[in-house]
Amino acid sequence: MRTYKSLSIAQYFLSELQEKQWTGTIHSTFARTINIIDGSGTLYTIATAELDDAPNTIRVADFFYDQLQIPLNTPVFVQHDQLIIEDVAAIEIDEVEKWKYPEIFFPSKKAYQELERRIQKVDQWLGQIDSKGGYLLNHTQTTAYEKMMHTMLRKETGHLLNYLKEKQLFQAMTQLNRVIGLGPGLTPSGDDFLVGLALIFTTTDYPYHSLKQWLINCRQELKKRTNVISFSTLDWAIKGEARERLGVFLNELFYGEDETLLKEKMLQVLAIGSTSGGDILSGMLAGVEFTLEKQR
Repeated sequence: MRTYKSLSIAQYFLSELQEKQWTGTIHSTFARTINIIDGSGTLYTIATAELDDAPNTIRVADFFYDQLQIPLNTPVFVQHDQLIIEDVAAIEIDEVEKWKYPEIFFPSKKAYQELERRIQKVDQWLGQIDSKGGYLLNHTQTTAYEKMMHTMLRKETGHLLNYLKEKQLFQAMTQLNRVIGLGPGLTPSGDDFLVGLALIFTTTDYPYHSLKQWLINCRQELKKRTNVISFSTLDWAIKGEARERLGVFLNELFYGEDETLLKEKMLQVLAIGSTSGGDILSGMLAGVEFTLEKQR
């Protein structure tokens, strides 16, 4: 059984490992991530070094290069400052760098004009990008199914935002059921859009505090209607946390002065998954534009 060096770990995850007899089992394996689930149904992730930090995630050097064969349901536990995957690997956690998602502050009203200008710039760049699905569908060389799904996504999330704009929160909660799980893939486009929207509503100093509580109230219903991997990402967004590159992009969008850097950070978001990055980005932009419109 080989020992591996961890590079960084989400602060909350490390606290869980250090403060109690933490145990879990292998839930799912992919080319660059391995998911572990504990007895409460919470998901944790081992990620390749090339990925960015994220909630409940530990990044490990060399682990994925060894192409380990790890059966599902293999026990995982902590022993002697190591995260042990039974009979397969030991991951050192005693001298790991701790990571925490940064606190994101929504801009004040005096900064709205510059924020609108940056939003317009991002929209312009997105119009020049060839995307194959989800919210950023390029309508050339696409299938009838992709066009239909794109139309449905735009329609259903449009209804959701209209309900929120009119403060019809019960109707908005019902409308969520038409967005969550909408679209193909492990993390459907509708779920990813909601991740982006949640990251706006949960920013510090966000002007409409009731929307954060509305998301919290919707949590259990959302959990019922999608898979555990997709819900885990959405649940962290409801708590105001996400992958590092999403927070970096939001800070650049809110306060950056360098257009080249803003575009670079946007492209890093778009690189997430096949369409997930574009779908999350669409949710973030929709959330910001929704907020600015209500403030006019």
